[in-house]
This record gives sequence, structure tokens and C-alpha cells, in this order.
Amino acid sequence: MADVSVVEERLDSAHTDVAAQIVRGDAKAGMLLPLFGAALAGVVALATRPVPFAAELLLWVASVPALAAVVLLLNVVRPRFGRDDDYGFVFLSGFAGRPSELLAALAEQPGEMAKAVDTVRLALIADSKYRRVRTAVDCLTLALLLVAAALVSVAVA
Repeated sequence: MADVSVVEERLDSAHTDVAAQIVRGDAKAGMLLPLFGAALAGVVALATRPVPFAAELLLWVASVPALAAVVLLLNVVRPRFGRDDDYGFVFLSGFAGRPSELLAALAEQPGEMAKAVDTVRLALIADSKYRRVRTAVDCLTLALLLVAAALVSVAVA
């Protein structure tokens, strides 16, 4: 069986890493949202003048993955609060004015077990955020390619 101090050290490291990954996921989403503005700028630039039907069609098609990407990225940074969560600041805020009840609730679960449970929950949140960011990147890439194709069709027309 592993030494308890080694387990605690690995758990602390995992918890810190997972919490940092959540912050990175939010930062990536915040960085990618302006790319929607780039796609939108291309659409607006082309929409201000008459364009061939093919370009107009490409722009309308490009709007679908662009909007999907924005929804996904906003969903990444959207806070989620569960009513029945027994961890996090929402849980702790429920004990406002009742610190002795908070101490009793925290004493019910051993520290190492509580941290392990919290680490797994945070890992699930980080995984979910990264999956949405990856899908949003794919959608934005498709939208930008379609806008580029529309620009090419305008240039050759």
C-alpha cells in the first residue's frame, strides 16, 4: 500500500492541476470568442454590397457553425450551480450565519476523501469545458473557411 504522505501529495497535485485546467478552459473560451467577431466582420463586409448568389449562400451557411461556436463558448464560461451540491462556494454560502453547522458538515467526510471527491468533480468540469472548446474551434474553423470561400467567390466574380 502506498505511503499516506505520497497519496496526499499526489492528491494535492492533482487537485491543483485540475483547478488550473478549469481556469485555462475559461481563458481559451474567452480568447476564441473574438474569432466570431472576425467571421462576423467578413459577413458584414460582404453584405454591404451585392454579391454573387454562391457567396451569399456560403455566408448564410457559415453563420450556422459560427453561431454554434459562440453558443458552445458561452456555455464554457457559464457558471453552473447545483442546488444539491455538497461542495464549492455555493455549498459554503448556505451556511451563512451558521459556522458551527458548517464545521459539523465538513467533519462528516474525511479530508482526504473530500479532496478526492472534489478533484474528480473538478476533473469532470474541466473535461466538459475542453470538449466544448474543441468543438467550438472546429465550428469556428469551418465558419472561417466558408467566409474565405465566399470572399474568393466574390473576388473571381
